Amino acid sequence: MTLVGELVDIQEALALTATRLASEIGADAILILTETGKTFDLVAKNTFASSMLRRAVGFSRRSIKFVAATPNQETFERLKKNPHAKVIKQALRAPSRIGQIQRAVWRALREQILWPGELIVCLVGDASLPGGTDTVFVYRITEPEAKVVEVIEGDPIMEAIVELAVELSTELRQENKFLHGAGFIVGDTKAVLRNSTQLAPNPFEGHQVFVNNAKDREVIKKFSFLDGAFVVEDIGRVVAASRYLTADAAVNIPRGLGTRHQAIAAMTAATNAKGVTISGEDGMIRVFLKGQIVARIDPKSKMLFEVLMDQPG
Repeated sequence: MTLVGELVDIQEALALTATRLASEIGADAILILTETGKTFDLVAKNTFASSMLRRAVGFSRRSIKFVAATPNQETFERLKKNPHAKVIKQALRAPSRIGQIQRAVWRALREQILWPGELIVCLVGDASLPGGTDTVFVYRITEPEAKVVEVIEGDPIMEAIVELAVELSTELRQENKFLHGAGFIVGDTKAVLRNSTQLAPNPFEGHQVFVNNAKDREVIKKFSFLDGAFVVEDIGRVVAASRYLTADAAVNIPRGLGTRHQAIAAMTAATNAKGVTISGEDGMIRVFLKGQIVARIDPKSKMLFEVLMDQPG
């Protein structure tokens, strides 16, 4: 047997295993992460082409969602034409299998395809290899994940700031530059400005610079060396840099995090703003809401939102 034939046999076996397992455990959905769409086609073939198989695995007696996630535009357009498919277009695909699943799940939550509490069977594999599907994974969607989606994936401005923070942390460390950290406060701008003071002349006063504008990101990065925090409006415009945050609110953040994290956490507790910090020690990115850390991201992995909330530090 050729290598191609062997891969097809493996994928067919995995597709059949996923459909049978989904029926046996009462799953709400099957999630297929695919580059070319072939793994989804195999699942569809196993599920819909044979009435005997449908009776064997029980899909004729219950409704189940078939969700495909792909970074490939051509695959996305093709699978959208399948009446049985709910298709997600991903901008990034994480190298780890659990990272791939989490980002696909969060995107599906954002698009209201999947919901907290649902049980899903996932088909996933090596994102860098054609025909790389090699794992069947059972995943229960949690309520904390819905909060991550609400704070980040559901807010394009927060998503842009987190991406900017990942870029900034990664670039500075690649250049072996000392990273003293940075902080962003997003939204509820009037309250934030009332609870902060200017440490140095504001380089963004009177300018139209937006975090969600790719051309403006380099300008923002150039002022990351300033002490204090960036203040960003809900629409993405940078109102100020070098703001000293003076909000007074009791917060409980993990030991070892510095005054920047404390100030950002306090501001999000005292106002309706959200916060993002880059640690000056390890480059780790943290997202804050209502005085709490709701997400932690390791920029070294180049994966966004890799670590869920409700985990230590």
